Amino acid sequence: MLQSNRIRTSSSNWTDTSTGSSRWTSTGTDLRTRTRTRTRTSIVNASCAIALAAAVAALGSPMAQAQTQTPIRLGFIAALSGPLSVVGAEQKRGFDLALDHLGGKLGGVPFEVISGDSKSTAPATVQELSRLIEREHVDLIAGLSTSNEVIAGIKPITDAKVFFIGMNGGPAPVAGEQCSPYYFNASFQNAQLTTGMGAYMATHGVKKLYLIGMDYEAGHEHTDAARKGFTGEVVAQTFTPVTQVDFAADIARIRASGADGVFAFYPGASGIAFVRQWNQAGLNGKIGLYSNVALSEPTVFQAQGKTALGIVVAANYFAAIDNPQNRKFVQDFRAKFGRDPASYAGLAYDAMMLIDAAVREVKGNVRDQSAFRAALKRADFSSVRGPFKFNSNHQPIQNTYVTEVDQRADGTLWLRQIGVAAEGVSDEFASKCPMK
Repeated sequence: MLQSNRIRTSSSNWTDTSTGSSRWTSTGTDLRTRTRTRTRTSIVNASCAIALAAAVAALGSPMAQAQTQTPIRLGFIAALSGPLSVVGAEQKRGFDLALDHLGGKLGGVPFEVISGDSKSTAPATVQELSRLIEREHVDLIAGLSTSNEVIAGIKPITDAKVFFIGMNGGPAPVAGEQCSPYYFNASFQNAQLTTGMGAYMATHGVKKLYLIGMDYEAGHEHTDAARKGFTGEVVAQTFTPVTQVDFAADIARIRASGADGVFAFYPGASGIAFVRQWNQAGLNGKIGLYSNVALSEPTVFQAQGKTALGIVVAANYFAAIDNPQNRKFVQDFRAKFGRDPASYAGLAYDAMMLIDAAVREVKGNVRDQSAFRAALKRADFSSVRGPFKFNSNHQPIQNTYVTEVDQRADGTLWLRQIGVAAEGVSDEFASKCPMK
């Protein structure tokens, strides 16, 4: 248990340097001399003054302040079970590696983690957020794995005035009219992630495009974004249930449509099933398959195998990005988990580095909400994805890359960059957000 540090400021008043509160004790001196000589009394008093000054100076140092501060209570919430648990599990890997790199402290301040399972559903998200806020009394929260979770969570977070740093997904409503001063999205705004893919497909030979995806917020937003900038014919835009893993009928309709390009949004188990069945239908290499990193990246490479080769995906993070902080992250991730990190891990890692920088800037005082909000908005950290800053609606401004699933000499799959879809991309909803 951390104890408060109290400094004697008078014979009757003690100041608690860890809380700023004061308490009163009975009057009288703590140091009683047993000599009547004024000289010795002066020497003792001078020594006490020197010791007191040294104590004050020591307690004012950053190291002493970190040692005496109450630990920050950080809530971590992700889809650790449910249909998209593969996302939550990868987020947890990136989160855990960040904790290793930070030496168990945030901004030099001790902290403790209280976890929650959002289960990929809105009801579970609200229930777990309520527990973290009302029962666990967390100081801030990071995580969430899907767009429907974010939409469900924005109201309880805002009502409780607890900061939330998102690690995956950025649905349009919370980037626009429902933006919150307590929500910072450290991942991507949904449409932003796919921005530029429509134009890319059009300039790379796709004339007839078929759009298909999961029937929830992100599925609609990503396929809508892929449609923008595409100058050819969109032959269909269809959606399938979140839990669907049999795509035989859908693939038959794609084949019959005459499309020469498909944009498919399927994260997790659905993505594994879709890619396998696409290959089984003999369409791999005959009809171009496009997506963003939700469809094919390291979390599913082992399950998809060579059936994933040639898929073109948009990404704001992938393991081959070349900068010092990403090289270290990838090296340590490979050492710990035996493969490349997926975007879910990279973005979770970045979210923790963002929090670390902001906590350091406010010297651990996350309850000074104005200062902490300003520190988060400055985003003074080195991102593994490269250039990163926040827009006025607390959504990221960043690059979107074009990558292709390729194979290394040792047979392992990786995402090889083949282009840049867009640089310094802002989302299109900031103008609808009341924050300026």
